[in-house]
Amino acid sequence: MESIGYYNGTFAPMEQLVIPALDRGLYFGDGVYEALRVERHRFFALQEHLARLRESLALLRIPFSMTNERLTAILQEAADRVDSDSQQIYVQVTRGTAIRTHAFPEGAEANLLIFSRGVALADLQEYRRVIVLPDTRWSHCNIKTLNLIPSVLAAQAAKERGCAEAVFHKGGIVSECSSSNLLLLKDGVLRTAPADERILPGVTRAQFLMLARELSVPVDETAFTLDEMESADELMITSTSAHGLPVGFVDDKPVCGRDEALLRRLQRAYRAHFWDCVAGG
Repeated sequence: MESIGYYNGTFAPMEQLVIPALDRGLYFGDGVYEALRVERHRFFALQEHLARLRESLALLRIPFSMTNERLTAILQEAADRVDSDSQQIYVQVTRGTAIRTHAFPEGAEANLLIFSRGVALADLQEYRRVIVLPDTRWSHCNIKTLNLIPSVLAAQAAKERGCAEAVFHKGGIVSECSSSNLLLLKDGVLRTAPADERILPGVTRAQFLMLARELSVPVDETAFTLDEMESADELMITSTSAHGLPVGFVDDKPVCGRDEALLRRLQRAYRAHFWDCVAGG
């Protein structure tokens, strides 16, 4: 099977999966989600993703009684139903199904949606293009909610410009990208915005910082400006499937390429760690 969907106990092909019209995720975006990598039917950083899911649920005050053990079993069954060795699996929890009223509905139980499909890991060799856009998102970007319209519009703008990503900034201070984090290398130091309410605390971001410290590469979790971004030795895009994509152009202006040795060292370290974790289950 090329893909599979799951909703509240029912597995079905993704295009046949049925979701109630009164699921609050449909009319309010009242829910949270996670995206995980599955390689050879094994998960990478599963516990980190589940912890972030629980944190997002808690911040939105969405009760979700399912244990991590039960959720893991469902995720594993979804992955096992898909033939591909390289998958992206999506998990969504909404507040429940209820008549549309803004306040939390009484007695509603959370809805669980999962789907998985074959998606290859991003190639790390080619330098990518990005554009820069004002960050118009809300002030709780640390919660992985379903409310992603600013990111959708930014991703489309990047696509129309032939770019891999859109970099968000507020008043010239860089936060992150439309669906990924941005890391900067300058003078041998790995720098990225702090994990506060202005960015999503990416699992891949955290793993890169951990590996950099293990390699004795200094880490600086402070925000940087657009000018600092454009003068960086290297820029890297990180997400579940993007393990340090290098950036070579910002708004069509050539950038980076001044410390490729350290860039490639970090990429290799991450991919080695990734495959070791997957092999170990």
